[in-house]
Amino acid sequence: KNRPMKDRLTALLNNWQMDVSVARVSELSIRIIYLVLLWSLVKSLNVASIVWGPDSLTLLYSPYTNFDRFAMILNVPEVREYYWMFLYPAIGILFAGLFGFHHYLSRLILWYLFLVLQFGNVETSTGGHHLMQQLLFFQIFLFKSNELEKWPSFRNLVHNLSFYSLWVQLAMLYLASGLFKLLGTYWLDGYAFLLSLSFKEFGMPMIADSLSENNWFFASLNYTVLVYQLLFAALIWIRPIRKPFLLIGLLFHLSIAFIVGLMDFGLFMVAAYSVFIQKDVADRIMKRIAQAIPFGIG
Repeated sequence: KNRPMKDRLTALLNNWQMDVSVARVSELSIRIIYLVLLWSLVKSLNVASIVWGPDSLTLLYSPYTNFDRFAMILNVPEVREYYWMFLYPAIGILFAGLFGFHHYLSRLILWYLFLVLQFGNVETSTGGHHLMQQLLFFQIFLFKSNELEKWPSFRNLVHNLSFYSLWVQLAMLYLASGLFKLLGTYWLDGYAFLLSLSFKEFGMPMIADSLSENNWFFASLNYTVLVYQLLFAALIWIRPIRKPFLLIGLLFHLSIAFIVGLMDFGLFMVAAYSVFIQKDVADRIMKRIAQAIPFGIG
């Protein structure tokens, strides 16, 4: 009875060692995430000295004394005026990556640069920034075909494990968020969605002014989001329901970006969903990109 299961596991392991089974999807996901990160950094250039530089209102702190302190290097006052040494290389790597010019070394450098920039101004960071930090780390190991010349079997396995680790990161984020919501009252009472739309500082004042009281529609959205986050870690692995299930999350995060007004967080989450694009769809998109940008790397 255990033989078929053992055979399937053996076949799966062999496939993962011999083939980068999600190569197109991972490459497309990298480019989508790079595009959103590039937008996020470029739009901050006009206020970069305030966000990361010596003019910042950020409360500097560096609680680490070991290797971790290198992630907090922008919290050192003497270093802060050189923030551009982290910002501009990050923008350059992201821009080159849009055309396929990236390598595991450049991906490693980008992860570190983003880490420094994030901890250099945690006041403007969101949960999306923390997620991007984790996704960039696992993207280091999404090896392309030209990076597989040495130890191809091992690197293929690492590639595929890292890719599905991206799925796990999203699952952990939603599960933690859902469980945390259960500790409060607004989500359980059905008022959280209404309250999130009522902040004029972030969203649309016209919508906020029109919301006088909660109703069944907002309460239904509230509980839908709560159930979605609690069940995401389990249901995302069920292929037949994956598309309609993910559609709920996409609509939720698009509303966070364009209605609630938390653009970075909302678009970061939408970009993170690119890891769920199906292989055949990724193949078609990457072929069209290759035709439109002939000098890029597919």
